[in-house]
Amino acid sequence: VRATSWGGSLLAATPRYKELADALRREVLDGVYIESGFPTESALCKRFGVSRFTVREALRSLTADGLITRKRGSGTVIQPATARGGALHQPLSNVAEIMQYARNTRTTFELVGDAPLPRGIAQHLDLLAGGRWTMFKGLRTAPGSSEPIAVTDAYVHESLRDHAMQIAPNEDTIFKQLERLAGIKIASVTQDIQAVAATNDVAAALGVPRRSPCLLILRCYRNAAGEILEISANHHPGDRFAYAMHIEVEG
Repeated sequence: VRATSWGGSLLAATPRYKELADALRREVLDGVYIESGFPTESALCKRFGVSRFTVREALRSLTADGLITRKRGSGTVIQPATARGGALHQPLSNVAEIMQYARNTRTTFELVGDAPLPRGIAQHLDLLAGGRWTMFKGLRTAPGSSEPIAVTDAYVHESLRDHAMQIAPNEDTIFKQLERLAGIKIASVTQDIQAVAATNDVAAALGVPRRSPCLLILRCYRNAAGEILEISANHHPGDRFAYAMHIEVEG
């Protein structure tokens, strides 16, 4: 396995079929093939300089995600959003994929100001509730849709309050702005995923009935010492978002 440069960006040293699957997944979600149609196996082999086996493994991954279908004699067809239940299928397994998710969608967020860390979040993460965190509220939408795919409450640690107050709404992700403003580095992101019922506030923001099913993704952004710098609670309506994780089997 070796690092490969496709489209001007250096990809990590991962299996080549996974690199190809990730690249094609982004293009499908970005609507690159809406008019041209999905390329043939031969075209993909030539474009990316890979074997037919690698192409077929990558396409098998996209088929498992529900993004494409493959039929003998008719080639590869991109599944419309309606065939996927109208949900946004997005891999969020690492920081690079979280950034890609941010680029593929649009968020509007606003500074709320000083706020205590909610008891529910604190208990879930084994932290102390309260304190003087800087809170932001955000709403995320996907291209071509006016329906929100997530409502987010983000909390920046009180040690970064002065920097958090300088964050520009909608300019970039909060954690990337924190890195620039405070001269820090986010070393890891942990995610807790839970099925929950929409509260009154979440339901109103997402435009769904109260207590309808939601996917809660609780992210903690930490430095190299393991200290939490930011926490975000992201509520996704159950019919508009699908979480995808790709796991390599060793041995």
